[in-house]
Amino acid sequence: MQHPIVKLKFNKKLDQKMAWEFYCNQKIGGCDFWQARALKYHSELSQIALAKNPKSFLKTYISDFYEIHNAEIQKLAENTTKYFYEKQDAYFSTVNKIFSGYPWPKNKFTGYFSIFDFCPRFLNKGDFQVFIYDTKNLQLFTVFHELLHFIFYDFAKKSFPEIFKKMDTEKGKFWDLAEIFNAVIQDSDDFIKLHGKIESIGYPNHKDLIIKSKDLWQKNPNLNQWMTEMLKIL
Repeated sequence: MQHPIVKLKFNKKLDQKMAWEFYCNQKIGGCDFWQARALKYHSELSQIALAKNPKSFLKTYISDFYEIHNAEIQKLAENTTKYFYEKQDAYFSTVNKIFSGYPWPKNKFTGYFSIFDFCPRFLNKGDFQVFIYDTKNLQLFTVFHELLHFIFYDFAKKSFPEIFKKMDTEKGKFWDLAEIFNAVIQDSDDFIKLHGKIESIGYPNHKDLIIKSKDLWQKNPNLNQWMTEMLKIL
């Protein structure tokens, strides 16, 4: 089966850029990204508020971390790449069934390793980040999660253009729908086989909606119908 090529590599400048963005915008979907996904692993950054130039302080910290821990993160990157390549055929086959053979929007995607657990995705570029210090299961979960976003958003916009054409992919109902879809799909038996059972899946603000949407999917695992019913609920 043909599927997109996924490359995994480092991009320190992207790490610096995203760390600053999440420092400036810390809470998303009921989750405090800075506290739970930056300071949890980099307690030294608690001093950033005292710095004369917080952005410069953060940039220097990340550069120094990459230099000091270079051998360690390179080894972790090799392991993550190995984990993904072992599972990618089964993953793409599973996604193909869910989307009934709908084609991927791009032939190539790039995942960038990060020293932070932010894991954003960039729809137009086909890029995303994955936390280098996560466990094997959570790293696989992240890669599969972000890739799902690329095909889901494309499918939604082309299948329901009158609904999604002008909707924002980064907030509101469209963003909610995409995150809820991933939470439902990645808690299914097929995905649990791929990356293991993930506890506390989904954003806190989506907890009740995930329960409802999971019930809809189990009754009728048809993506078009599921989206139609979920839009009535959101």
